[in-house]
Amino acid sequence: MFTPDFLKDQRVLFVEDEELAREKLAKVLSKLFKEVVLASNGLEGLEKYEKSKITNEKIDLIISDINMPIMNGLEMLEKIREVDMVIPLIFTTARGEAENLLKAIDLNVSNYIMKPIDTTILVKKISEVCEKTFFETQLQDKQKELQKYLDAVDSVALIYKMDENGKISFANKSLLEASKYTLEEIKNLNFNELIHPDVPKQSIENTWEILKKGQIWTGNTKFIAKDRESFYLKNTVFKLESTHNEDEYITIGFSTTQENLEKREFQKKVMKSIQESNKKEYAYKKAILELNDRVKQLESYLPRLQEELEDQKEKTLSRQRQLDHYEMQMHNVDEKYYGHMTVKSKEAEEYARTLAMIKQEKNLLAQKNREANEEIIATKKELALLMKTNAEKVKKINDLNDVIKSLETKIRDLTE
Repeated sequence: MFTPDFLKDQRVLFVEDEELAREKLAKVLSKLFKEVVLASNGLEGLEKYEKSKITNEKIDLIISDINMPIMNGLEMLEKIREVDMVIPLIFTTARGEAENLLKAIDLNVSNYIMKPIDTTILVKKISEVCEKTFFETQLQDKQKELQKYLDAVDSVALIYKMDENGKISFANKSLLEASKYTLEEIKNLNFNELIHPDVPKQSIENTWEILKKGQIWTGNTKFIAKDRESFYLKNTVFKLESTHNEDEYITIGFSTTQENLEKREFQKKVMKSIQESNKKEYAYKKAILELNDRVKQLESYLPRLQEELEDQKEKTLSRQRQLDHYEMQMHNVDEKYYGHMTVKSKEAEEYARTLAMIKQEKNLLAQKNREANEEIIATKKELALLMKTNAEKVKKINDLNDVIKSLETKIRDLTE
């Protein structure tokens, strides 16, 4: 049901050239609508309407004066009607002009109100105009919702319609996809041409008998597609009310192809499993027979084996006695060997102690040798230093001798 709350979500364009009247009525409209867009003439009103289209801020209703400068209301409406034939518009006018009103009617004006404007009457006319928009919006929403439901059904259900002779007159998208036929192709087919040859004819005849009695038939059916591939449907078929003396039948089916394929695959696996089990059972039986034969052969060998066992027992006892004798001899030999090894062990221990002492002395001598070498190296360094110092002193002495000789020569020269 329409309520004033509907207007709270609507945007109104109010076009009025008189500033005082525009501001006064804008206050009233702002209490009713979500937003009031103001314009002072037809050209400005047209520009704001066009801007709302660009910005996607929809104008839901236009209230406009007729007589205005620059561009009047009729000229503005005429421009708007070039792109929008449905937006509602209410004209306000100071006088009844038949010519203007007739032109306004031609331009699909929604209503008009005489000036001075009575706000009560204006609100009533706005409600009448917007009520129509409200119901149209609701209808559109319901149609969209219904279309969603239909699309949902169409996406999961396979639907077709046929007459009492089986001629198909309609098929939805899902059935066309499953059958691989186009709509034109399937309309030239009979219902029987879609049924798989595996389906018994008696079963089809029984189905028709049920349907022609006006009863609903439900069951699983195997179909054949254009490419000769099979598909399966769980169908519900019922008769429509006859409108032109011809009975029509609607089939609504849901695909069970995957289920049937899985069932067939399962049956194949079961059959394969049974075959493999039979093969294994045959192999086991054959193995059992072979083992039974082997047991009988072994049972025939058993007496001879028992005789051989007794003989082997006697031989084993004789060998055991010989082994005991050899063990006694070996025991005596082990005692002699043990005494000899004890003596040798003591000699080895003594040798090891001697060897350790020799190693210790060797290490000590090596240490002393290293220390002596270090002392020799130090002495050589000291000797080299002394020889260097001595050489320097000899050089100084020679230099002094040369000086002395030079002085002596000079002294002789002076005394002569």
